[in-house]
Amino acid sequence: MKSIRLLLYLSLFGASLWLSSCNDCETKVAQFENGNSSWTVYNARDSLLMVDSNTPDTIRVFLNTRVNSDPIPGDGFGPADVCIEQYYTRRTSVMQHNNRRFPALTVVAVRMPDSIRVSLVVAGRAELRIPDVNTPDHATLPVGGVTYQDVFDLTNPDSTATGVRRILFNREFGFLQVAYFNGRTFTRYAP
Repeated sequence: MKSIRLLLYLSLFGASLWLSSCNDCETKVAQFENGNSSWTVYNARDSLLMVDSNTPDTIRVFLNTRVNSDPIPGDGFGPADVCIEQYYTRRTSVMQHNNRRFPALTVVAVRMPDSIRVSLVVAGRAELRIPDVNTPDHATLPVGGVTYQDVFDLTNPDSTATGVRRILFNREFGFLQVAYFNGRTFTRYAP
């Protein structure tokens, strides 16, 4: 019985030494720099005015309800890992319809050591990733009577469950248009 107890204590001591050895691991955090945080476009108290194609004389108002930045474990690491050597920084900006009748429009930018990953989210409907943040799909594109530069044109390959067909977005103004498979569109209103 004493030998079992001794073995148990030695095992616990060995396990604690092994776990505490991770204190020596070097942790790196990829941070946004040189204006890269502008990918999330919207800041606190910003608003986005959208024309609803179902009621073209009505402007839908989306308000910024949240901007946050938080570290997330890098590729190959998980939240349960004792020693996480690489963290990425995730910056999120949420634009919510003022009456919450329509899905929130969210920009999620993740800063990794050598790149940035940007996804556009229509809450509960679609999350579309910009394949290459350095290569817009259109140098210029007219949308809602305004010509925008450096426009990303994201098409949803899944037409069944989400309802979102296409998102037009640029880094300066954010969501330019959200088009649904049922024909409805929300287009940025530029007074």
